[in-house]
Amino acid sequence: MAWQWEVDWHLETTLDGLALDHDGWTYAVDFPATFHQKKQWKSCVRRRKWIRYRRYSAMNSWCAIAPLHKDPTQEPFIGVAVGGQSIPGGNPSNLLVWAITAHGRVMFRTGVSTTAPEGLRWTAIPVPSGCEVNQISVGPTGLVWAVLWNGRALVRAGVTRESPTGEFWLEVGAPEDLKLAHVSVGTNAVWAVTRDQRVWFRKGVRGESAGNSEELARGSGWVEMVGNMAVVSVAANDQVFAIGSEDRCLYFRTGVLPSELTGKQWRAIHAPTQLSRTSSNASLWSANYRHSLCGGTPREKRVRSWSSLARNSCSGDAQSLIRDWEETSRSAPTPTSLRLQPSLWQKSSDGASLTLQRPSHSEDSVSESSGAGQLEKRNEEDTQSSQSSNEMISTSAVIQEHSEGAVAEIQPVFLVGKGGEVKKNPTVWSPIRSVGSMVGMEAHPESDGSVFDPVSGDSGVFGEEEDAEAMYWADGDVAWCMVEAGACAVDPLCLPSWFVEAHVASEVELSKPWRVKILQELKRRLPEEGSGFEKYEKAVEMSSWVKTGKARCQLKDSNQQYEDCTLELEWVGSEKGSLDSGTLSILSPDKNHTKMQFSLSEITCVVCCSEPSKPRIAIHTPKLTKGSSPLKLQFSGDTDMEDWMANLTSVCCQMFGVHGPPSPGSIWITTGLGDVFVFDPAILEASQLSGEMYAQELDVAGKETPYEAHLHNGFPPGTILTIQGCVHDSCDRFSINLQCPSISQRHKNETDIILHFNPRFPESVTVRNSLLSGEWGAEEREGEMVFKQGSEFSINIYCEEDVFKIFVDGNLYTYYTHRQKPHRITHVGINGDVSLNKVIYQSKMVIVPPSDMFWRQMGGHLRRVEACSAGVTWGIGYDNTAWVYTGGWGGSFLKGLETSSSGINPMTDTRSYYVYENQRWNPLTGYTSHGLPTDRYMWSDVTGKHKRTREKTKLLSMHWQWVSDWSIDYHTPGGVDKEGWQYAIDFPATYHGQKHFTDYVRRRRWVRKAQLSTSGPWQELGSTKLVDVSLQMSSKVEIDSLVDVWAVAANGDALYRRGVSALCPAGTSWEHVPSDQTLASISCGPDRHVWAVGRSGSAFWRFGITPSNPIGEVWETVEPPTGKTLKQISVGCFAIWGLDSAGQLWVRREVTPVFPEGTHWQAIPTIASDMGNYDKISSSSSSSSQNNTIGFRHVSAGQVQAEIWAITATGVLCRRHGITPDNPAGTGWSHGIGVSDMLSQIHLPQ
Repeated sequence: MAWQWEVDWHLETTLDGLALDHDGWTYAVDFPATFHQKKQWKSCVRRRKWIRYRRYSAMNSWCAIAPLHKDPTQEPFIGVAVGGQSIPGGNPSNLLVWAITAHGRVMFRTGVSTTAPEGLRWTAIPVPSGCEVNQISVGPTGLVWAVLWNGRALVRAGVTRESPTGEFWLEVGAPEDLKLAHVSVGTNAVWAVTRDQRVWFRKGVRGESAGNSEELARGSGWVEMVGNMAVVSVAANDQVFAIGSEDRCLYFRTGVLPSELTGKQWRAIHAPTQLSRTSSNASLWSANYRHSLCGGTPREKRVRSWSSLARNSCSGDAQSLIRDWEETSRSAPTPTSLRLQPSLWQKSSDGASLTLQRPSHSEDSVSESSGAGQLEKRNEEDTQSSQSSNEMISTSAVIQEHSEGAVAEIQPVFLVGKGGEVKKNPTVWSPIRSVGSMVGMEAHPESDGSVFDPVSGDSGVFGEEEDAEAMYWADGDVAWCMVEAGACAVDPLCLPSWFVEAHVASEVELSKPWRVKILQELKRRLPEEGSGFEKYEKAVEMSSWVKTGKARCQLKDSNQQYEDCTLELEWVGSEKGSLDSGTLSILSPDKNHTKMQFSLSEITCVVCCSEPSKPRIAIHTPKLTKGSSPLKLQFSGDTDMEDWMANLTSVCCQMFGVHGPPSPGSIWITTGLGDVFVFDPAILEASQLSGEMYAQELDVAGKETPYEAHLHNGFPPGTILTIQGCVHDSCDRFSINLQCPSISQRHKNETDIILHFNPRFPESVTVRNSLLSGEWGAEEREGEMVFKQGSEFSINIYCEEDVFKIFVDGNLYTYYTHRQKPHRITHVGINGDVSLNKVIYQSKMVIVPPSDMFWRQMGGHLRRVEACSAGVTWGIGYDNTAWVYTGGWGGSFLKGLETSSSGINPMTDTRSYYVYENQRWNPLTGYTSHGLPTDRYMWSDVTGKHKRTREKTKLLSMHWQWVSDWSIDYHTPGGVDKEGWQYAIDFPATYHGQKHFTDYVRRRRWVRKAQLSTSGPWQELGSTKLVDVSLQMSSKVEIDSLVDVWAVAANGDALYRRGVSALCPAGTSWEHVPSDQTLASISCGPDRHVWAVGRSGSAFWRFGITPSNPIGEVWETVEPPTGKTLKQISVGCFAIWGLDSAGQLWVRREVTPVFPEGTHWQAIPTIASDMGNYDKISSSSSSSSQNNTIGFRHVSAGQVQAEIWAITATGVLCRRHGITPDNPAGTGWSHGIGVSDMLSQIHLPQ
């Protein structure tokens, strides 16, 4: 069977995210009513839900669908069409399947979806009296066209999400009094072929509005296209494929765009062909006779060059023979009829042929189709072509077929077994089998030789020796008879390379011996002629380049106005092509004075921050923009903006020496516009590594005391701080403080000092102490005074597990026992009359200052990126498409300036634009668009604060294109009525889908989709749509180590990816993991911990995960924080981090191997809203005012260094400090790049 049970029946133990008792009962007053978790005194009824999961197991195979009658030959199907996946307002997983029978009836299959592809039952759709349908087509929006036997067409009107079968038929005439033979429907295009092989385009069709408009469903007229075709097929994006009427080649219509649906010209497609194990008409040919045609056995002829498939046409007699055979085979009996009605076959008197005795039919009856499944009307040309083939086939049978009252004698296709004997009862597949029976699977002619080897005796389901289409393979030609492009998505702006005809002749010329010989001689000559010039002085040692342009700049955060300016980018390179230095200057329009100038080495990020019709880039330079937003530049058009961004990105990457794929420990972020950036710590590792420690020299040049610097890795055991300076002659005392982040209290800020080292010259003593919670501890004064006024000093502070070890001028001076955990230390402060010469900070881990992190744009367009320490990186687009990183760098954004185009692939992504229509009720006219003076805009965004109209909604850049019209969104959160409205008491309030007596306002959401065409170092991963994904190394990092990949599908199911490793980053297959609740977020971390968040806001963790069972056994429920609903989860080393719908961060405490679900949630205080400064530390207490704080939009917990990074609600990057096993919540935040809602998500490698 196609469906198989996955698990046994079991109880659901949760209700709205809350855990139930072990028996799973819920209680209510009566049926139906709202059920509750606890039993009350008024609970009179109870219920519990039993669940069992099933799996669709018939993937990658053909499954039989039950026929209309017990005898399938009583009314066989002759055509089928599938579409409706994009019906306006409908569920994308639902499909519309229409079919026609040999009796001319139209059938509709109900209940077909991606999760139930076989559907439920057939429903007959009546057609107008006297109409018999012979071909049907349904578009992605549900628009249905059908062709009648009389050559006219029918259009189904009223197909909507509420009425998928439509309401009535509209008749459309054929062009120029011709007769239609074939029709194909796209989104906004209908193409047809008449019986004289002419191609026609139907103008005025709009599929998205066809359900509500008869005119847009039937179109306004026919337009003839150049070329003669036998069959035409339109894809969901209106791309057109066709089969040539004469040469039977496959053609593609070039230049088809939303603005030009007719395209430009037909182009033949030349591509290798993958044959099918499934039988075809060609497999019914006699083996001996085919050998005589091809000049050899199939074994001798089946090994052919793939390039021979690109021939334009068949040659000589073979072509005419194929054409004759196609004509005669159209009326041959189907294999099914041969199997089910053996009594109809009788042996002739000569014993060499079989005669099929068919019952007589009336003149208006319809004959059964051939194996190709089509009906043909026979005329004189058919009869003549059939008779011509009689001269070539000596052993024949005579079949009498009635068609429109005329009897024609035609040649049949007969079955001949091995050795020439006729098989009376060949093995034929019967359609009367359950769904899930497998007819055939795809095979490759070069990898599965048994399929195409006649000697193997297992060539197909008919049990013959011949391969299906070996006749075509013999001469290396393919004659196509059918094309269906409904599931094909081809980007017309980036066609596959094999769509263009290969110039085989030019390739042959490149390998000619004479050409190879000349190239080899040139290679030998060049070294000889180039020698002897080594001693000459080089004419140019350095090269300098300058790029200038016009733009508008915003220099200060307080000033929102943009000023005209001239940009000047200058870089100086050496003879080896490396970039040595460069500057970016912001000049006045007349270039008389300089507004701003800085070195390219100071740039940490170049990011696009465009708005519709306002192409902009932001340049982050922390040394120049401290306390203000980055430098923003606005250009006159997208071309100028992209050109400057490509050049700035390219020269900055050369300046920092970054190119190619990032290291496995890199940090990835995505912006709100879908751009992907990465920070590679390997750059800092190479410059900081000194022995076994990483060292950072803090900037003290020109700095005076008091001096404060951030220690980015904190001060855990193993850290060393070296301070070199000089004591002033007038100095009375100076101090060195290792301190914690400031804690904001109601009236002041308090800072704890873990170590206070204070030489006091009047007292000739060096005091050591700690300041905790605003109170000083007991002073330690032991030791001599080793410092002198007017002399230099050198202090080394070593942090050990229990004490600080302090050296002065290289000699051990004292120990200081820890009074607080040194992990809390984030800063060093130096006060007093001293001059600082050098401050060196050393750590066991690479030191990553958020303000100095260089973010490199990688290319592509993604919503989120996930990576692991094995170097495997996945991404998810805004259309929920999964992508795998290929290891390249570049794409459309670099404009060809990347060092290598390896791994760069075309990408598409789709985003939805929303506009809200608001109305208020009044007693006279009901709901209208006339609101109160204090009301929101009647056309607005979701907040109602910004005016938005459908007409003025613009795309972000020239790379975006509309792919749909504005339509009502029937999937608005909260539910809608049949017209798409949501109701509420007032603006703003909680909206619901049904009108209540007290509802005075309503709204509905309009949606329109736009598609982006770009490129980047990403490879699409199948067709499974994902909303979240998480990666984790399952063992130590090796080249062939497996990676655990957990994901949440678009329908909320949990998935596990098998076979993912560094050698195979895409993996092999998905495995479904049953879950009682639909999921929204998932995360896997160390020790095989897997946590998830349901759409109800509850958390779950996976129990029973072992190396032998990586998917675990069952989901265990963890209640969310009281009164909160979680939306995202991230598994860290010491704790589980969660983010609720209000932007509040939470930490799950006391997560241990014995108690992996933890005990309770701890809230992380929000941070101050005034944190635009780079490298700023904040730590708000619970008593701080909530009015001046902001929440978060994303959090990521890393395995390395127990790092926690987050993105604030305003798009600013933050890093959590002070995280220890004893305090997994940390102590404070430091801030990096980000402004104006720029950053969207961040991910640390697991």
